[in-house]
Amino acid sequence: MSSEVAHDDQQAAYGDPETRRRILQATWELLEERGAAVTLASAALRAGVSRQAVYLHFRDRSGLLVALVDYIDLTLGAAKLRAHVHGAPTGVESLERWIETMSWYTAKIDKVAQVAESSQYEDAALAAAWRDRMNRRLDHLRSITGRIAAEGRLAEGWTPGTAAELIHVVTMPGPWRELTREVEWTAETYVKHVGDMLRRSLLN
Repeated sequence: MSSEVAHDDQQAAYGDPETRRRILQATWELLEERGAAVTLASAALRAGVSRQAVYLHFRDRSGLLVALVDYIDLTLGAAKLRAHVHGAPTGVESLERWIETMSWYTAKIDKVAQVAESSQYEDAALAAAWRDRMNRRLDHLRSITGRIAAEGRLAEGWTPGTAAELIHVVTMPGPWRELTREVEWTAETYVKHVGDMLRRSLLN
């Protein structure tokens, strides 16, 4: 048997979805406990698998973290949350649902977001994955602000694009973290004040 065929067989042996899930869940738990200080070895130990198994599933730490973002989305029901936001009867209500949902969701992913934000300047693959995530986020917001504009509710001086960009930055994990972790706003206070500010700024 050639070494190439042997390697392919090895990859197939380590293609078990349950093993992959255990590694991702272990990594998520470690990020919650330790922040950025998560290694492939620590993830393997927590998951009860060999470090080689982690390498074969994800290749490197960047690959593991990129996969973790998708795993968290799936676990937290991101598709249903997006449907809830975009299913609002009006664009304005869709914006309100966005702020509420982002407050809840960011609390769930904050440790992972911190690692992605801090590591993107040193890891090209992670940076590309993070930017792709942010661009998809902007697309959702452009859909919301487009509805607001079509309903005649967008304030003078704003376009759907610029309004989406403002909402995007204001509701990113960084500002949320500063307000809720450092300034110690409650989730209710965050939703109320951020919502009030964006409505006064963007709506006529």
